[in-house]
Amino acid sequence: RSSHTYEYDELNRLIHASGKAKRASYDMVMSFGRMSEPLTKVQKVDSTTTAKSYNFAYKYEDSNHPTAPTQIGHDHYTYDANGNPTLVTNDSTNTTREMYWDEDNRLMVLSDNGKTSRYTYNAAGERIMKSYGTMEGVYINGAPQGITFHETDNFTLYPASILSVNKNRFTKHYFIGDKRIASRIGTGLFNNVYGRNGSYVTAGQQDYAERMNQIQKQKEAYYKQQGIAPGVPTEKGAYGDPE
Repeated sequence: RSSHTYEYDELNRLIHASGKAKRASYDMVMSFGRMSEPLTKVQKVDSTTTAKSYNFAYKYEDSNHPTAPTQIGHDHYTYDANGNPTLVTNDSTNTTREMYWDEDNRLMVLSDNGKTSRYTYNAAGERIMKSYGTMEGVYINGAPQGITFHETDNFTLYPASILSVNKNRFTKHYFIGDKRIASRIGTGLFNNVYGRNGSYVTAGQQDYAERMNQIQKQKEAYYKQQGIAPGVPTEKGAYGDPE
């Protein structure tokens, strides 16, 4: 059984929360500035199996974006002219996250220490593809001469709100109105019989290559029964396909 309590100030901002669930308990306190920007967040967790306690101080040192934090704890933030974060560095773990945005403020590329994700959008601004992997670059005297992004074997497609597809599986979503009520995961494997390494054409749990062989055998049996020549080897059935 778990229990939680929350406390808000006169502007309905959460300033205190505490609770207990199974083996963990926590206590969190927040403070805000004049523009409701967070100034501090202190959380104490009494558990050895959950996230550690932390004490975050927020700094706002970008005059062009006065309510955008330039530092939260060990994380340091840099923004573009539109206020989109472009760089996040951590002075404790020495990790870096870089973000690149298009003219409509849509995230195009996200790089976490070289692990890169790219995003593609349709004309309506909806994300339709996400690909991810590593990135390689060529530098001469420290200047980048060329960047090669990762392969697109690792990807996620969003052709519609009811379906998402990646390299190994697809997820189909079911809705009643605008509420999703269920999701179904499948492999979506499809091997083209004419492909370089393919030997089967399958869909809907049916082996269509084998089905075509069965149809061919039935046709040849029909020709034999009717006394019709089956045709040359390269055009079987050319002389008498049944209607």
